[in-house]
Amino acid sequence: MLRVLLVSEPGNAGVFRHVETLARWLMRRGMVPDLAYSSRRGSNRLVQLVQEITAAGGHTLDLRTSNAPQAADAPALMALHAFVRRRRPAVIHAHSSKAGALARALPLLGVRIPVLYTAHGYYGLTGKRGLKSTFYNVVEAVLGRIGRSITLCQAETELAASTLRIPRTSLHLVRNPVDATHFQPADASTRLAKRSELGVSDDTLLLGWVGRLAPQKDPLTLLRAFADKAVPAYVKLYLLGEGEMEAECTALADQLGIAHRIIRRGYMTDPLPFYQTLDGLISTSAYEGCPYSLLEALACDLSLLVSEAPGNIDFTTFGLSHCWSAPTANASAMAQRIATWADDVGTKRPRNHRDIALRLFSEDECFGAILREYETMAHARDTDACQAWNMSTSQR
Repeated sequence: MLRVLLVSEPGNAGVFRHVETLARWLMRRGMVPDLAYSSRRGSNRLVQLVQEITAAGGHTLDLRTSNAPQAADAPALMALHAFVRRRRPAVIHAHSSKAGALARALPLLGVRIPVLYTAHGYYGLTGKRGLKSTFYNVVEAVLGRIGRSITLCQAETELAASTLRIPRTSLHLVRNPVDATHFQPADASTRLAKRSELGVSDDTLLLGWVGRLAPQKDPLTLLRAFADKAVPAYVKLYLLGEGEMEAECTALADQLGIAHRIIRRGYMTDPLPFYQTLDGLISTSAYEGCPYSLLEALACDLSLLVSEAPGNIDFTTFGLSHCWSAPTANASAMAQRIATWADDVGTKRPRNHRDIALRLFSEDECFGAILREYETMAHARDTDACQAWNMSTSQR
């Protein structure tokens, strides 16, 4: 059975969610992965995943790294090197920049194991300039020539190929999956009951927004768009999230006079009840990879309104019946899209959103593509090793 080492960095957001979902998908198929992780910014979800892998016979390693470059990266690399030498996986799959740097440094130390890398959003997608951007671009350009890379959206693929000069033959676009058996529309009575608990009448259109209250997600543009006079008064906003911009968002909502039209909730372990109360979901992000929130909304058969940002804009290419877009950080344009959505959704609901989620974004579709990458890379390694052995024996 193919042995895979998953290498993840600190955090509990989309990257870790991808890793834990992938690990469990592999285990359901009898492939218990090893896991190298960092307990910094850990969570109960991380503890549970480590316990599941260990109980199933896999091995784990705590690298104790942070997301930013630091002196502790050197001993972490040595620990990872020793772990790989001991466990001898067929393939190493690293997730996000720090884990990717450590894993792709291993071949420089003589480790002859293929490395697959998923960036989950190259830093270059932020559009930021300066020393930090230059540093990350140089590192990714150099390390991108080691192993193969998975991209999550078209913008990632183009940045990797055009800016970072990574060969297109080393890139494979595989988007995130969604668990459509869990995320699905509520029946009419359940939906009414959930909305009643929120104090939302059935003649109100409820537009949802979910994410960290942070610059990447651009909640200020959301609030300014919602306050625009183009948005009908019968539209309410259900905002799910918390983060560094919480006080700023509260102050702006009060200043714009829209606080009474906003339902606020913090982090939800399971956001299904949130989606099942909505008429549509909006994302104002400045950049994304392949956001789980939009995938979950599709599985729940919701309309989408998205910024024309990397990752988000891909959703306008999937043939969705009810998906509108507006330029990034343009509150006036987004307000107009909300008005169009409100006028449309009152009479027509999405025709094909859940069907597309099931067809394009199932776990078997997305993780199956990753598994095929593992098998291809492991086979190529075995073939190369066999050829090298044959050459050495023929020269004796």
